[in-house]
Amino acid sequence: ARLAASAWFFDRVVCMARRRLSKRRIAALVVGLLAAAVAALPLYTVFFGTPQKISSLDLATPSTATRGSVATELRVARGPSEVGIERRKPTFETKDTEFIENTDHLVAGHQEPRPSDGSDESTTQTQTEEASSKKKTLPEVDDEASNVAGTANALSNDRPVFATFVSDGFHEFMLNWYAHVTEVLGIDNVIVAALDAKTELLCRERQIPFHSDAALRYTFDVVATGGQPLHDKTAKVTTRGKAFQQIGALKAGFLLYLLEKGHEVLVSDVDTVWLQDPRPYLHTERVTTEADIAVSTDCLSHKDEVKNGGCWHMQFNTGVLWLRPSLTTKKFVATWRDALVTTEHDFEHDQDIFNRLLRTEENGTRPGFKHVEGFKEKSTQTQGVNASEAPPALRVAARGVVLGALPMSLFCGGQVFFVQRLHEKLGVKPLVVHTTYQFSQLAGKRQRLREHGLWLLDDDAYYGAVKKTDGDGEGVSTETEAEGVSPRSKFVMVDPFTVRPPAHLVSTAGVSNHLGSAAWYRLVIRNLFAVAQVTNRIPILPKLICPCDRYWGDVLPGCQIGGADVPPPYDFCPQDHVTNLPNMERAGLVWRPYGFLESEGVKQKNPGLLGKAQRVYVEFGEEGDGGENTDEDATNTDTNDGAPSSSSASDKESSANRVVRVPLFPADVELISVVGDAREHLAVLGAGVGSFCGFVDQGDAESFDAQMQIGLEAESHFCGPKPGGAGRACDVGFDTPKNTGRDNDCAAMRLTRNDPDGFRERYARIGRHQDS
Repeated sequence: ARLAASAWFFDRVVCMARRRLSKRRIAALVVGLLAAAVAALPLYTVFFGTPQKISSLDLATPSTATRGSVATELRVARGPSEVGIERRKPTFETKDTEFIENTDHLVAGHQEPRPSDGSDESTTQTQTEEASSKKKTLPEVDDEASNVAGTANALSNDRPVFATFVSDGFHEFMLNWYAHVTEVLGIDNVIVAALDAKTELLCRERQIPFHSDAALRYTFDVVATGGQPLHDKTAKVTTRGKAFQQIGALKAGFLLYLLEKGHEVLVSDVDTVWLQDPRPYLHTERVTTEADIAVSTDCLSHKDEVKNGGCWHMQFNTGVLWLRPSLTTKKFVATWRDALVTTEHDFEHDQDIFNRLLRTEENGTRPGFKHVEGFKEKSTQTQGVNASEAPPALRVAARGVVLGALPMSLFCGGQVFFVQRLHEKLGVKPLVVHTTYQFSQLAGKRQRLREHGLWLLDDDAYYGAVKKTDGDGEGVSTETEAEGVSPRSKFVMVDPFTVRPPAHLVSTAGVSNHLGSAAWYRLVIRNLFAVAQVTNRIPILPKLICPCDRYWGDVLPGCQIGGADVPPPYDFCPQDHVTNLPNMERAGLVWRPYGFLESEGVKQKNPGLLGKAQRVYVEFGEEGDGGENTDEDATNTDTNDGAPSSSSASDKESSANRVVRVPLFPADVELISVVGDAREHLAVLGAGVGSFCGFVDQGDAESFDAQMQIGLEAESHFCGPKPGGAGRACDVGFDTPKNTGRDNDCAAMRLTRNDPDGFRERYARIGRHQDS
């Protein structure tokens, strides 16, 4: 309306110029022009004002969807900034059905106040000030007029911005991401988009550089991965996709804010870990220096990537994105954001839309990926970063986007890194790993990072290091029980060299072998939890070998995800392949992952755990009876546990402070009498299947069995086409061992010690077949 008024008055000027003007008319014209100028002032602010005066959502280059579509479709919370004293406390009761609502507060000229968290948060203002006084204060903008706060204005344009985004529920992953980027790699120019009030408060308390905007607020009460409820980890997940769509739109709005400031941006999800500084690669490889956008992929085959000049046939994964601030990039990201806001598809996520837009023109045609003129796809080697002949893939995608497909050997997905472990076979050190292709929701991501020593947030107590206080009140590390070691800082594990699944189950791929070896493994960890409970220790889980990969699609008949380079068996696969980690947590189980003793945390915080003096070796069976040993054939020694019989007492004595002995398949009281008061920090068990029989007290047995019924509840479908292609068939795992309260005939169990398949007697069934 203001623009129309201005145009009308200028039109009057033209008309009056054609005839003599009276003084009265000239006076009226002057008044009208002044009024038009005043009316146009807000437009000057919108188009020429300083960046921090503009909402992150309003910075987009116009796309096929209008700005108005964003303002009228996107439901954004009136987000708190956590600053000030006299502001309202935010609420977090918004449900997922509230995503598309009226958003009048985003209309130009209408500004909502930024309410605070109130005075009842666990961290008081005084505590926050004390913590902040010990750290360097970050340069911060806190603009009440525009609802923008944070440190984005301090970012430099002379080097890439490392960015991520996070909301409540993913805080620990953001902290792990930030620790790797800033502490391990020493990278600066970092920014975190705080998408809700609790996240902004956390960033302020930890002095983490952040960007906050009241127009960029996540409003759902579920974690935007698998729909896990924020405040009830035992609740079922939701299948609604609106949470994903909103977080994607907020991410795009945040990226537009940075791009409009002229930044090159490397944005990655918080469930990534940066293993090397990628800046040398970003500044020297044409796949990034000449691209508008470069993106990681879900590619599983390095061979296909080299053969095809990039993984153009696979889904692009927006977990790692490199963005250069070109007009094409800004327009594409704006279109991506608007499409996320306006989609009517409940299950279309940000990555789905990203891929669709790169493959489809505005008119609906699909042009394919065109070669860039003058660009040769050849092997690359950059400043010590050997991509092992990964092609620097660069193509022109739809909408004129020059697109780079980042090489999978350097920018690894979860299956490539954690299951195939392709980087080890290629002799490559990746730049980044993204915890994709995993199960068990957030618990599965955390477990995988712990298994590989990439989780940096565990404290001294997690590693068994205990503090005592001297006369001056200073904390001092202790290494013996006499100095104050808690029993719960002690650990128990099976011998990784002798306690292994029967060789015939893990030497070849196959779903039957996988279900059998998984049953062996699940029985061993059940027994480990029992031994840990009666001896008051924490179990360290054994290494898992998988004759079959786990996938939500078809893996049969070969037990392999289609297109993967490395076939099973997988010598070290993630725990989420045979257990449901949220169920283990829900049962109240505490454990440490395989690889715990090799972690930097143990080496730095509890090195005494690695010494001979802190180990007791537990033999099972009578002297000279061989324990669980059996000769399966002349060339391969196998046991009920797959334990080679060549392990002698002298070997154990050389690696342990002492060797003790208990009966094979012992009751709890027999373990307690021998190991219960052991002073050593680590007990190593010489048996797995035979390490436990049952409880003397029936009440103890029932309590333990109830916990195991919850903790070991898990199910996975291994599916493929039926013979002849008519329909689909699945083999289903995983079953839970029989209850110790009923299956407790220890003498009968001892008779199976020479049978490699004796563990099957502890199950009512192992696996089932299902046609569908």
